[in-house]
Amino acid sequence: MKTICNWLLFVLCFLSCGKEKPDNTTQPTGSLKDYNKDIVIANWNIEWFGDPSGFQGDLNEQESNAAKVLRYLGADLYGLCEIVDTARFGRMIRNNLGDDFRYTISFFTNGAQKMAFVYNRHIFRSVSVRPFMGISAPAYYNFGNRYPYLLHAEVTVNGTMKPVSFILIHAKADDEQASYNRRLNGSIELKDSLDVYYSGKYFMMLGDFNDNFDKSILPGKPSPYQNFLSDPARYHPITQPLNIPGNQSSLGYANSVIDQQIISSGMNHWYLPASARIRTDVVNVVPAYSSGNTSDHYPVTSVYRIRP
Repeated sequence: MKTICNWLLFVLCFLSCGKEKPDNTTQPTGSLKDYNKDIVIANWNIEWFGDPSGFQGDLNEQESNAAKVLRYLGADLYGLCEIVDTARFGRMIRNNLGDDFRYTISFFTNGAQKMAFVYNRHIFRSVSVRPFMGISAPAYYNFGNRYPYLLHAEVTVNGTMKPVSFILIHAKADDEQASYNRRLNGSIELKDSLDVYYSGKYFMMLGDFNDNFDKSILPGKPSPYQNFLSDPARYHPITQPLNIPGNQSSLGYANSVIDQQIISSGMNHWYLPASARIRTDVVNVVPAYSSGNTSDHYPVTSVYRIRP
């Protein structure tokens, strides 16, 4: 009952504030650059970014290090989780990625942690954002009181334009049964929604899935995302090959990859094979990364060659 009441209060607030608005900073087409290149997509959980109670290190050092990582990755679109201090975040993006990039933040979560997209405005045009499954009380609960965050754009590169959607996920955390059930039920509803509304479209799911693809972080359980893994005609879990013993995408879960990417069959035609990587090489720019001075997650990236 408490969960339902909290959700109803949230919905009332959400409706009174209006839905998340499209990004209106996209420039007129005439002022935009045309690129001929492969594009890089990144997701990264920047642990409690800017929060003095959640992040245990120095916040200025975290900001400086996070900026170094973002520049080092050189992505064209970033899906970022656990953004708390949105003013600090905006300053970091403006000061370090420059005028070619824009960002948008999910303000519909019930809690301090938000999600954000950062994107090259020349490549990602006519951007709009909204919560995905945003009228579903079960989805809100199962995804840890934070709906998946949907960005839709006209991806313009290599002389072509394609409509592509990106669904940023920050799934329910923890390795006990109740949290596993929420991830499982959230995954079921997510796939059902995509099957109905996004069949045949170009889209990508990325973010902190808080679970593996080869097994679950809850011992003895299969991956809660097995429904996606079992539908290769429509879904391509490009980070699945990374889910092997010896790999890890977070500092806290040894031999676990919990940061993932899944793409649609249409988008799979653009994916450069084996380009999905856990970016442990960020130690090249932040040598003490494993000490927890930046985040307890590593970024994940993949590369695409979009063609007509």
